[in-house]
Amino acid sequence: MPKQATHLPVVRQWCQSLGILSAVSISRQEAEMKLAAYVPLLMDRFPDGAFTTASLEHVAARAVKGFPTYGELTAWLAEWWREHRPPLPVLPPPEIPPPRPEPTDDERAYVRRCVETILGNMRSPYAERDAPAPPKPRYLSPAQLDEINPLPGGVKRHAAANDTASPDRPPAA
Repeated sequence: MPKQATHLPVVRQWCQSLGILSAVSISRQEAEMKLAAYVPLLMDRFPDGAFTTASLEHVAARAVKGFPTYGELTAWLAEWWREHRPPLPVLPPPEIPPPRPEPTDDERAYVRRCVETILGNMRSPYAERDAPAPPKPRYLSPAQLDEINPLPGGVKRHAAANDTASPDRPPAA
């Protein structure tokens, strides 16, 4: 918030008045220390408009135990300021441009040609010729299947494997 030339005296005078209105028993040195600590912080947090007689009365009425702590003071002052701050300036509504006229047949044809050109450039004339052939399935032979058959004495698919099978078993048909 921009600093105003009158801001320091306004905030200092307001805090001094609050000290007078809410002091139960406070030494002059303690009051000066509080002013020195509170004033710069309050100056950064609130504008001149927050430090009025009405806000002073609002904060002092709540400070029944004496000069308030900084947290209490800012909470009470912020509460008052929220209700009494001046309204923000209203911006004028934006100018709405007139609606765009419907496109002509020439414009539609131009856009269609552009889209066709773009799509044509995206397709390669060599795409079908250079496309790799789809992979062919590779199956294991019956002999290879017999080798990896995990079941002992399982059914053999290859004639040579059937001959080496157990002698008490008849060959598979």
